[in-house]
Amino acid sequence: MTRMESVRAATGTAKGGVLHAAEVVAPYAGTAKDAATRYAHTARVQLGPKVSHAAHQARYTAGSQYHVHIAPRLTQARGTLPRGVDDAATRAAARTRKA
Repeated sequence: MTRMESVRAATGTAKGGVLHAAEVVAPYAGTAKDAATRYAHTARVQLGPKVSHAAHQARYTAGSQYHVHIAPRLTQARGTLPRGVDDAATRAAARTRKA
């Protein structure tokens, strides 16, 4: 037996093993898919409202923290800039938001 023939024989044996494993596992794959779908739906129903509430709370907290801590400092910083620089920065910010 040549080296190429032994490689072909090994490949055939491996292919047969993989096909057999696929046949054995196939019925369980459908069951696993159904179970995963059911678990995902249950998680969405149970966790969805909690995650949504947490997201709204985080948004509110971030907004209030911005207005308390960041906005006054930005106002102060913009007040120290020369008028032309502030106008250019305002126009650049507007163009960025538009794009």
